[in-house]
Amino acid sequence: FPTRRSSDLMFCGIDLGTSSVKASVFDEHGRQLAFSRREIDLVLPQTGLAELDPENYLVKVYETLRDVSAQCHGNIASIAVSSQAQAVVPIDRRGNPLYNIIVTMDNRTLRQYRFWKEHHDEWEIYKRTGNGFASIYTVNKIMWFIENRPDIYEQAWKFCCVQDYVVFKLTGEGPFIDYSMAGRTMMLSSERPEWDSGVLDIAGISKDKLSEPVRSTATIGRVREDIRAGFGLSRTCQVVLGGHDQACGAVGSGVITPGMVMDACGTVDAMVSVLPGFIIDRAMLDNKLPCYRHVDGTNYITMAINTNGGLFLKWYKNTFCHEESQLCGEQNCDIYTYIIKECANTPADIYVLPHLEGAGTPVNDPLSLGAVIGLRVTHTKKDITRAVLDSLGYEMKLNLSAIEQSTGQSIEEIRMIGGGAKSPKWLQIKADIFNRSITVLETQEAASLGAAITGAVGTGYFEDFGQAIQHMVHPKETYIPNPAMVKEYETRFEEYKRIYPGLKDISHRISSRTSIY
Repeated sequence: FPTRRSSDLMFCGIDLGTSSVKASVFDEHGRQLAFSRREIDLVLPQTGLAELDPENYLVKVYETLRDVSAQCHGNIASIAVSSQAQAVVPIDRRGNPLYNIIVTMDNRTLRQYRFWKEHHDEWEIYKRTGNGFASIYTVNKIMWFIENRPDIYEQAWKFCCVQDYVVFKLTGEGPFIDYSMAGRTMMLSSERPEWDSGVLDIAGISKDKLSEPVRSTATIGRVREDIRAGFGLSRTCQVVLGGHDQACGAVGSGVITPGMVMDACGTVDAMVSVLPGFIIDRAMLDNKLPCYRHVDGTNYITMAINTNGGLFLKWYKNTFCHEESQLCGEQNCDIYTYIIKECANTPADIYVLPHLEGAGTPVNDPLSLGAVIGLRVTHTKKDITRAVLDSLGYEMKLNLSAIEQSTGQSIEEIRMIGGGAKSPKWLQIKADIFNRSITVLETQEAASLGAAITGAVGTGYFEDFGQAIQHMVHPKETYIPNPAMVKEYETRFEEYKRIYPGLKDISHRISSRTSIY
């Protein structure tokens, strides 16, 4: 243990999500001592647009921080954030937002996405930034402002992601963005941790309007006095920057070496794998896999993503499970746990293409649409629920295969976090589909734990991330594939792989006719 240990020392991680803000406090052994959560409502101005109210978002951050501070009597050594990526908000010099936060799933940037595809070589941009073309990236959102709201672009002092916006409001310093977050903008150089001037010139974006990239372990300062006093925080509490939520989740899962994968099933379903080195090659690009810096400062990671993971399950719940929601409200039980528990007990011969908001990796198709295939009159809601779970598993198996094939790795263990890690039945389904062991952790808040670990390393309590993980990350249970189920799923997975290619043309025709952009 480091010499500075104290049984009273506590580290806070704030998880800045799209659907919620959560704050957790951990001690140096990784035990969760405090927790607070606030729901966040999306602002949906019209079809295809998705935003967050930045002032309301900040209020939720403050509320969770005030809650956990009270639970810990203010004895918090550091605060670090785990943040959603790609989202952007323009601010003035005082940090006041000039527009809502445009989030990842917003589709207004299809025009900018097409600009890159039609006028620039994707391989060249990938070599420069580690990112292939996709509509989700921050660069496209800022380009949208230039084209559609030039008044806001000119008025804006900075275009912040959620991380740098919140940390700036907490400290008044910066704004700063860490390398892992900046690596998700399509503007950071893959060779050096600085903004790529060539990409910025193409996009027409001034570097002066972006936050300064620094390490995730950078200590930004202390909480502003006017906020600190109201929260009851210690004067010595330091704010450490933190990182991209998926990368923080990987740290909080102990995934900092090749051969392991973190599967985070939240609003999106994301797999993060540590690369055996800095890899920029065409196999990665063909599978739409990025290469960017890990929060540990020494490794590079890639991320495969189904942007419709938990989002699809939430849509299914809201659309088809009103009776179950009412029952769970009366019995005070978790609706998702109940729905999963009550689904059919055998693999479905129904398939669901879960592309409500297009497809992420490995195909990157914002025009793909959702579909249900294989329905018969004998099928029940339980069968359809099983099909939803199975198909979400198939979608991530596509990504697992893409990671292995592109990087030359053999993934031996998967660490599962997020809402999907709460249900033993779904964990077993995924283990059977992946044909890999799946391990869950003592804490269900791995992203917050990863941020807390970053704070503990940044303030010098631990020498490095390896030491911090050894003391703070604790596996709880492992799910082993059932050979009989593995065989059943192998047949169905081969069928599932044919669905997207078969529906691609008709989906594009429908999307082109109904798209607002």
